[in-house]
Amino acid sequence: MNVPPSTGVPETERILVRGVNWLGDAVMSTPALLRLREARPHAQITLLTHEKLAGLWQNHPAIDSVITFSDREGAWSIGRTIRSGTFRVGVALPNSHRSAFELWLGRIPHRVGYGAGGRSWLLTQRVQRAPGFVRMHKRSLGDIRSLIRASPVPRRQVLPLTAHQIHHYLHLVAALGANPDPVAPRLDVANDEVEAVRRKFGLETDRPLFGVNAGAEYGPAKRWPAERYAAPSA
Repeated sequence: MNVPPSTGVPETERILVRGVNWLGDAVMSTPALLRLREARPHAQITLLTHEKLAGLWQNHPAIDSVITFSDREGAWSIGRTIRSGTFRVGVALPNSHRSAFELWLGRIPHRVGYGAGGRSWLLTQRVQRAPGFVRMHKRSLGDIRSLIRASPVPRRQVLPLTAHQIHHYLHLVAALGANPDPVAPRLDVANDEVEAVRRKFGLETDRPLFGVNAGAEYGPAKRWPAERYAAPSA
Protein backbone atom coordinates (compact mmCIF):
# COMPACT_ATOMS: atom_id res chain seq x y z
CA MET A 1 0.00 0.00 0.00
CA ASN A 2 1.27 3.46 -0.81
CA VAL A 3 0.96 6.32 1.70
CA PRO A 4 -0.95 9.49 0.76
CA PRO A 5 1.32 12.43 -0.01
CA SER A 6 1.59 15.26 2.51
CA THR A 7 0.19 18.58 1.30
CA GLY A 8 -0.45 22.02 2.69
CA VAL A 9 -4.19 21.80 2.09
CA PRO A 10 -6.23 22.53 5.26
CA GLU A 11 -7.52 19.44 7.05
CA THR A 12 -11.14 20.50 6.53
CA GLU A 13 -10.57 20.20 2.77
CA ARG A 14 -9.01 16.71 2.77
CA ILE A 15 -11.52 14.17 1.42
CA LEU A 16 -11.02 10.42 1.07
CA VAL A 17 -13.30 8.52 -1.31
CA ARG A 18 -13.34 4.76 -0.81
CA GLY A 19 -13.71 3.56 -4.41
CA VAL A 20 -15.61 0.56 -5.69
CA ASN A 21 -13.90 -2.73 -6.50
CA TRP A 22 -15.02 -3.57 -10.04
CA LEU A 23 -14.07 -1.94 -13.32
CA GLY A 24 -17.60 -1.30 -14.58
CA ASP A 25 -18.73 0.14 -11.24
CA ALA A 26 -15.63 2.34 -11.14
CA VAL A 27 -16.47 3.84 -14.54
CA MET A 28 -20.04 4.49 -13.39
CA SER A 29 -18.73 6.27 -10.29
CA THR A 30 -16.84 8.88 -12.34
CA PRO A 31 -19.86 11.24 -12.72
CA ALA A 32 -20.21 11.39 -8.92
CA LEU A 33 -16.51 12.14 -8.52
CA LEU A 34 -16.70 14.87 -11.15
CA ARG A 35 -19.66 16.42 -9.33
CA LEU A 36 -17.82 16.19 -6.02
CA ARG A 37 -14.84 18.00 -7.56
CA GLU A 38 -17.23 20.62 -8.93
CA ALA A 39 -18.73 21.15 -5.46
CA ARG A 40 -15.36 21.18 -3.68
CA PRO A 41 -12.97 22.71 -6.24
CA HIS A 42 -10.24 23.50 -3.69
CA ALA A 43 -10.38 20.22 -1.76
CA GLN A 44 -7.65 17.60 -1.77
CA ILE A 45 -9.57 14.55 -2.99
CA THR A 46 -7.87 11.18 -2.58
CA LEU A 47 -9.26 7.92 -3.93
CA LEU A 48 -8.72 4.65 -2.07
CA THR A 49 -8.89 1.81 -4.58
CA HIS A 50 -7.73 -1.74 -5.22
CA GLU A 51 -4.38 -1.85 -7.00
CA LYS A 52 -5.94 -3.58 -10.03
CA LEU A 53 -7.85 -0.35 -10.80
CA ALA A 54 -5.06 2.14 -10.09
CA GLY A 55 -4.35 2.78 -13.78
CA LEU A 56 -7.95 3.82 -14.36
CA TRP A 57 -7.49 6.91 -12.21
CA GLN A 58 -4.20 8.20 -13.58
CA ASN A 59 -4.60 11.84 -14.64
CA HIS A 60 -8.32 11.87 -13.80
CA PRO A 61 -9.40 15.49 -13.20
CA ALA A 62 -11.61 14.64 -10.22
CA ILE A 63 -8.79 13.05 -8.22
CA ASP A 64 -5.66 14.62 -6.72
CA SER A 65 -4.03 11.41 -5.48
CA VAL A 66 -4.61 7.67 -5.23
CA ILE A 67 -4.01 5.21 -2.41
CA THR A 68 -3.96 1.56 -3.46
CA PHE A 69 -4.34 -1.66 -1.51
CA SER A 70 -3.95 -5.32 -2.41
CA ASP A 71 -5.81 -8.52 -1.59
CA ARG A 72 -3.12 -9.30 0.99
CA GLU A 73 -4.07 -6.32 3.15
CA GLY A 74 -6.84 -6.38 5.71
CA ALA A 75 -9.09 -3.61 6.95
CA TRP A 76 -6.81 -2.86 9.94
CA SER A 77 -3.81 -2.26 7.68
CA ILE A 78 -5.86 -0.02 5.40
CA GLY A 79 -7.22 1.86 8.41
CA ARG A 80 -3.69 2.65 9.60
CA THR A 81 -2.78 4.07 6.20
CA ILE A 82 -5.93 6.19 6.15
CA ARG A 83 -5.06 7.62 9.57
CA SER A 84 -1.73 8.85 8.23
CA GLY A 85 -3.58 11.01 5.71
CA THR A 86 -5.45 13.08 8.36
CA PHE A 87 -8.60 13.16 6.27
CA ARG A 88 -11.58 15.13 7.56
CA VAL A 89 -14.27 13.67 5.27
CA GLY A 90 -14.65 10.09 4.07
CA VAL A 91 -17.12 8.83 1.46
CA ALA A 92 -17.84 5.09 1.13
CA LEU A 93 -19.04 4.44 -2.41
CA PRO A 94 -19.43 0.65 -1.96
CA ASN A 95 -22.34 -0.67 0.08
CA SER A 96 -20.16 -3.17 1.92
CA HIS A 97 -19.67 -3.27 5.67
CA ARG A 98 -15.89 -3.37 5.18
CA SER A 99 -15.69 -0.10 3.25
CA ALA A 100 -17.39 1.77 6.10
CA PHE A 101 -15.28 -0.12 8.64
CA GLU A 102 -12.08 1.05 6.91
CA LEU A 103 -13.16 4.70 7.21
CA TRP A 104 -14.01 4.14 10.87
CA LEU A 105 -10.63 2.53 11.52
CA GLY A 106 -9.04 5.48 9.74
CA ARG A 107 -10.61 7.78 12.37
CA ILE A 108 -12.09 10.11 9.78
CA PRO A 109 -14.39 12.48 11.71
CA HIS A 110 -17.06 12.84 9.00
CA ARG A 111 -17.95 9.50 7.36
CA VAL A 112 -20.63 9.47 4.65
CA GLY A 113 -22.32 6.42 3.14
CA TYR A 114 -25.58 4.56 2.63
CA GLY A 115 -26.95 3.37 5.95
CA ALA A 116 -27.61 -0.29 5.26
CA GLY A 117 -26.23 -3.74 5.88
CA GLY A 118 -25.60 -3.26 9.60
CA ARG A 119 -22.97 -0.60 9.02
CA SER A 120 -24.93 2.50 10.01
CA TRP A 121 -23.10 2.78 13.35
CA LEU A 122 -19.81 3.16 11.44
CA LEU A 123 -21.04 6.29 9.63
CA THR A 124 -21.60 9.79 10.96
CA GLN A 125 -23.82 10.78 8.02
CA ARG A 126 -26.15 8.02 6.88
CA VAL A 127 -27.72 8.64 3.47
CA GLN A 128 -31.11 7.15 2.60
CA ARG A 129 -31.67 5.48 -0.75
CA ALA A 130 -33.01 7.75 -3.45
CA PRO A 131 -36.62 7.30 -4.66
CA GLY A 132 -36.67 4.81 -7.50
CA PHE A 133 -33.69 2.82 -6.20
CA VAL A 134 -33.72 -0.79 -7.42
CA ARG A 135 -31.42 -3.36 -5.90
CA MET A 136 -29.23 -4.89 -8.58
CA HIS A 137 -29.84 -8.57 -9.24
CA LYS A 138 -27.16 -10.55 -11.02
CA ARG A 139 -28.57 -13.50 -12.92
CA SER A 140 -26.79 -16.82 -12.82
CA LEU A 141 -25.63 -18.56 -15.98
CA GLY A 142 -28.55 -20.98 -15.56
CA ASP A 143 -31.03 -18.09 -15.35
CA ILE A 144 -29.64 -16.58 -18.54
CA ARG A 145 -29.88 -19.87 -20.42
CA SER A 146 -33.47 -20.34 -19.25
CA LEU A 147 -34.40 -16.87 -20.53
CA ILE A 148 -32.76 -17.61 -23.88
CA ARG A 149 -34.75 -20.84 -24.23
CA ALA A 150 -38.02 -19.20 -23.18
CA SER A 151 -40.61 -18.59 -25.88
CA PRO A 152 -41.95 -16.02 -26.08
CA VAL A 153 -39.12 -14.05 -24.49
CA PRO A 154 -40.36 -12.49 -21.19
CA ARG A 155 -40.94 -8.76 -21.34
CA ARG A 156 -38.27 -6.68 -19.69
CA GLN A 157 -39.14 -4.78 -16.55
CA VAL A 158 -39.33 -1.04 -17.24
CA LEU A 159 -37.25 0.80 -14.66
CA PRO A 160 -36.97 4.55 -13.99
CA LEU A 161 -33.84 6.26 -15.25
CA THR A 162 -32.88 7.04 -11.66
CA ALA A 163 -32.48 3.31 -11.02
CA HIS A 164 -29.20 3.37 -12.94
CA GLN A 165 -26.08 2.84 -10.83
CA ILE A 166 -24.72 6.25 -11.86
CA HIS A 167 -27.57 7.90 -9.93
CA HIS A 168 -26.81 5.72 -6.92
CA TYR A 169 -23.37 7.33 -6.59
CA LEU A 170 -24.58 10.81 -7.53
CA HIS A 171 -27.22 10.72 -4.79
CA LEU A 172 -24.54 9.81 -2.27
CA VAL A 173 -22.19 12.73 -3.04
CA ALA A 174 -25.21 15.06 -3.14
CA ALA A 175 -25.17 14.69 0.66
CA LEU A 176 -21.96 16.76 0.53
CA GLY A 177 -23.55 19.47 -1.58
CA ALA A 178 -22.74 18.05 -5.01
CA ASN A 179 -25.10 18.46 -7.95
CA PRO A 180 -27.03 15.16 -8.41
CA ASP A 181 -27.70 15.77 -12.11
CA PRO A 182 -25.84 13.20 -14.26
CA VAL A 183 -22.86 13.96 -16.45
CA ALA A 184 -21.16 11.60 -18.87
CA PRO A 185 -18.66 9.12 -17.39
CA ARG A 186 -15.10 10.22 -18.05
CA LEU A 187 -11.80 8.43 -18.39
CA ASP A 188 -8.59 10.29 -19.23
CA VAL A 189 -6.01 8.50 -21.38
CA ALA A 190 -2.65 10.04 -22.22
CA ASN A 191 -1.58 10.29 -25.85
CA ASP A 192 1.47 8.11 -25.24
CA GLU A 193 -0.80 5.37 -23.87
CA VAL A 194 -2.93 5.51 -27.01
CA GLU A 195 0.13 5.29 -29.23
CA ALA A 196 1.53 2.38 -27.22
CA VAL A 197 -1.70 0.41 -27.78
CA ARG A 198 -1.71 1.23 -31.49
CA ARG A 199 1.87 -0.01 -31.86
CA LYS A 200 1.27 -3.15 -29.81
CA PHE A 201 -1.72 -4.29 -31.87
CA GLY A 202 -0.74 -2.75 -35.21
CA LEU A 203 -3.85 -0.55 -35.33
CA GLU A 204 -4.50 2.02 -38.02
CA THR A 205 -4.24 5.65 -36.93
CA ASP A 206 -6.84 7.21 -39.24
CA ARG A 207 -10.02 5.50 -38.05
CA PRO A 208 -11.97 5.43 -34.76
CA LEU A 209 -11.87 2.23 -32.72
CA PHE A 210 -14.32 0.77 -30.25
CA GLY A 211 -13.35 -1.95 -27.80
CA VAL A 212 -15.46 -4.25 -25.63
CA ASN A 213 -14.03 -6.18 -22.69
CA ALA A 214 -16.58 -8.99 -22.40
CA GLY A 215 -16.88 -10.57 -18.99
CA ALA A 216 -14.78 -7.81 -17.42
CA GLU A 217 -16.56 -8.21 -14.10
CA TYR A 218 -14.97 -11.57 -13.44
CA GLY A 219 -11.58 -11.71 -11.76
CA PRO A 220 -8.89 -14.28 -12.64
CA ALA A 221 -10.40 -16.86 -10.29
CA LYS A 222 -13.93 -16.43 -11.65
CA ARG A 223 -13.38 -15.70 -15.33
CA TRP A 224 -15.58 -17.67 -17.69
CA PRO A 225 -13.99 -19.64 -20.53
CA ALA A 226 -13.76 -17.39 -23.59
CA GLU A 227 -16.10 -19.56 -25.66
CA ARG A 228 -18.95 -18.82 -23.26
CA TYR A 229 -19.09 -15.17 -24.10
CA ALA A 230 -17.17 -14.77 -27.36
CA ALA A 231 -19.15 -13.05 -30.08
CA PRO A 232 -19.74 -15.03 -33.28
CA SER A 233 -17.44 -14.05 -36.14
CA ALA A 234 -18.95 -11.84 -38.84
